[in-house]
Amino acid sequence: MIRIPHTLALAFVCAILAACQTLNVPAPTTFNQKALAAYNALDAATQTTLTLAQSGKLSRDDAQQAHDQIAQIKSGVDIAVQVHVNDPQAGADRLATAITALTALQAYLAGRQQ
Repeated sequence: MIRIPHTLALAFVCAILAACQTLNVPAPTTFNQKALAAYNALDAATQTTLTLAQSGKLSRDDAQQAHDQIAQIKSGVDIAVQVHVNDPQAGADRLATAITALTALQAYLAGRQQ
């Protein structure tokens, strides 16, 4: 079985997403679509953190910090989903906050891949 490094897989996924945007494939627009995209991005961030740590591009302390941030962001998404049931606007606001934190983490991890 051929193993593909996670950073290569992440780069491939990013290229596919960019191609989808070019092809006018719509970005997630509903709350549920955005929440699912956040969960998928959190999974990718977890794998990227592991790969960067294993390759020595991320120190043990930095990897632990990234892992802690991923857990906090996931908790934020979980809470947003729960809140959304009774207060859609508050849930959407919480999800937007979690996505902002996730975007910052993704940018940090992408910078460490260089």
